[in-house]
Amino acid sequence: MMRYNKITVGELGVNCYIVYRETGENCFIIDPGDEGKRIIKTIRKMKLIPKGVILTHAHMDHCGGVSGILNEFNIPLMMHEEDLPVLNSGVNLSLAESLGLSIPPPPDNFFENGDKIGVGDVELTVIHTPGHTPGSVCFKAENIIFTGDTLFAGSVGRTDLPGGDFGVLQNSLDILRLFPPETILLPGHGEETTLKKELAFNPFM
Repeated sequence: MMRYNKITVGELGVNCYIVYRETGENCFIIDPGDEGKRIIKTIRKMKLIPKGVILTHAHMDHCGGVSGILNEFNIPLMMHEEDLPVLNSGVNLSLAESLGLSIPPPPDNFFENGDKIGVGDVELTVIHTPGHTPGSVCFKAENIIFTGDTLFAGSVGRTDLPGGDFGVLQNSLDILRLFPPETILLPGHGEETTLKKELAFNPFM
């Protein structure tokens, strides 16, 4: 079975996820937004071998801890190409500086909708869900979807920053509605939920 370890990091409470399989040693790191040393320590303690850092989107609070992790492990950084302007935007750089975060170097690889990110026994499917940012994505692994800032328990990601578009976000929510109701949703902030619960109680769904 696919497993994950959630580490909530930084002043903005970003959920970083270490994704691995119960019987394996490989892992991927989703959205290391801050506290890189803490994330590294956790990976070492779990005796896992990281194979890449993958971003749901490029806002500074989701990538502020990337540089330290890349310095520790020889692994690639991956994201959607449409978020490259977000990564290097003046707003992102200014917000990062105000929180004492560093913007990571350019990604090593870009992924697109439907791509499989995997090595050995760990595989995630990319679902392009723009709206919060142009390159926002979710990652699906078995009955779990890591939703980033596209969808939260009871809410959705903001769309008032550069590149955000509420109409586009609504189209992305339509994509997520199509998955089985029992799908577990793991957002970029806050607590986990299920698609069934969001369909019933989330006003944006």
